[in-house]
Amino acid sequence: MPAYNAANPPSIGPGEFVVVWSAETPTPGNGTTAASQQVKLPQGIRPGTPCSVDGRFSADPGAFEIDVQAASQDNDADYQTVVNGNLTTRDSTNFTFRFDGSTVVARYLRLLMRSRTNNVSVTARISR
Repeated sequence: MPAYNAANPPSIGPGEFVVVWSAETPTPGNGTTAASQQVKLPQGIRPGTPCSVDGRFSADPGAFEIDVQAASQDNDADYQTVVNGNLTTRDSTNFTFRFDGSTVVARYLRLLMRSRTNNVSVTARISR
């Protein structure tokens, strides 16, 4: 998938997922070059949008931070990191990470590669 872009993002409903990074090496930082493809989360009848993030690095990333970010409007400057959405730990054998967001209230979600010590690729998906 491409990095964050202004085009219409893919939409996912309950039980669906979208791969937002596919063996990519995003440049760590703050702006759109560090962000994944954004995903639209259509709202249901109940408040909150349960979602999850699963990912895997191709090798040991060293120290890293990936932020799970949400926004009500799909504007780069509107994305903010969700509560407990600063991912900094991974499985030391498989280099995997996971985030469970049971009460995210947002229409859009993306990942932001804030920092990464080693230049390794990452594959990640957002699920509902």
